[in-house]
Amino acid sequence: MNYLLGIDGGVKDVRAVLFDLSGKEVDGVSVDVEVTTDGTACETDMNAYWEAAVSALNLLVSKGDVSAEDILGIGVTGQSDGLWAVDDTGEPVGSAILGSDRRAVMETAAVLNRTPGMGKLIHRAIGIPVTEGSPMMLLKWLKKNRLKEYNKIAGIMLAKDWLRYKLTGRLVTDFTDGVSTMLEYPDGRIPGRMLTVLGLGEIADKLPGVLPSDAVAGRVSPEAAALTGLKAGTPVAAGAGAYAAAAFGAGAAKNGDMALITGDISIAGVVRDAGQCDPAKNWQPFETYIGRDVGMELISTIDMQRNIDWALETFGLKGDYLRVDSMIESTPRGCGGLVFLPYLCAGRERELGITRNATGAFFGMTEETDTAQMLRAVYEACAYSLRDAMADHGVAKRVLMSCGETTDGVFPRIIADCLGVDTVVCRGRAFAARGAAMAAGLAVGVYHDTEDAVHHCCKVAHVYQAKPAAAYEDNFLLYRDLRRALKPLWDRREQMIGKY
Repeated sequence: MNYLLGIDGGVKDVRAVLFDLSGKEVDGVSVDVEVTTDGTACETDMNAYWEAAVSALNLLVSKGDVSAEDILGIGVTGQSDGLWAVDDTGEPVGSAILGSDRRAVMETAAVLNRTPGMGKLIHRAIGIPVTEGSPMMLLKWLKKNRLKEYNKIAGIMLAKDWLRYKLTGRLVTDFTDGVSTMLEYPDGRIPGRMLTVLGLGEIADKLPGVLPSDAVAGRVSPEAAALTGLKAGTPVAAGAGAYAAAAFGAGAAKNGDMALITGDISIAGVVRDAGQCDPAKNWQPFETYIGRDVGMELISTIDMQRNIDWALETFGLKGDYLRVDSMIESTPRGCGGLVFLPYLCAGRERELGITRNATGAFFGMTEETDTAQMLRAVYEACAYSLRDAMADHGVAKRVLMSCGETTDGVFPRIIADCLGVDTVVCRGRAFAARGAAMAAGLAVGVYHDTEDAVHHCCKVAHVYQAKPAAAYEDNFLLYRDLRRALKPLWDRREQMIGKY
């Protein structure tokens, strides 16, 4: 029997997941990695990260249930943003700086706020706005604060590219990841003008080459084979960034498909025909997607899962999703006018369209408010936040939800009804790894095209047909007005806290 292997380089762990050719997860191994934090700094040891991947692969292959000879191809995915740099010998230049690092806040503010023209230039160049964790902002910070380290850089990559480099010896990136962080959108050329404006012109020849996600980027080297137990010569696909891989693994392939990822990462993205993806005209965030002549429009979302987890922990219901679903279903839509503002993590969200000083809050509580209403208000607020973020975006034709225990219950029903769009819950859990494995299947000819890969690998668990309700419409409008009205008060609160 033949298999495909997906390797997922997350922030806290590295996963190796084996799939059969129908997309079913056969086996998987996860090995934790250590993240070092110090104030606003967030780093990980690159060699230790590779060692975690080696351990995961060894454990997976050594189980004996599947032979390395049966693995047709390998795909890689991983955390986007951050800075993974090597010197001219291929060794790490210091630790990897992760996308959650916040030391480049001043550099980023200078680009986005003090010189907005520069921010627009960068958005037009790479397709999305920069954040504190973007490679370019981290390079500016590194040049200013660690010049010796900066001068040693000979190659720049992202997490999955480091793992692929160690597997194959080839330093490249793919369009989904590389173009949205450091290369020109949509063709992957070196963004010379942008680098010059940022004062980073000297790194132009340090940026990696770029390949389609479904291209063979290299083959497992004899050295990597000896370490991992994989077969030398096994094709390794270019793979995709975490967002694109997870969306692909959930089955998003057609124009208008929205993938809503609510697990370790929170992101919504709509597949668009390439002609609809022009950051110079629309000023939306776009990234190249897996497949030909398509892109993905990224929609800023709050961390839905974190808000839901907070509510369950606060009310002593952690992990008890069945009970929570029962409580929510016993409560009328709209919660009697109770509205939750789900901004518990606003300071670290990628891009909200609201102030980063926002905080969570319940509005409309009375002495009659009960736990079930508050839980439902949190779930509904996650749907309202997505609809709010979609206000200036094109309409999605369907929503494909993936990851997290919440997708097994009432939550997708609320999403469908609040958005007015049919919502599909996909089978499985390791969606990013599956998307990477599907890209490998395309690379080695197992699947004809992206839609064929989705047809074979992405199975539907449930379909929730949209049933809009007046209560949702009224509560959404109240939610949106509250968010707008509270902005000056959130900013005022932040200034007040800073005094004491």
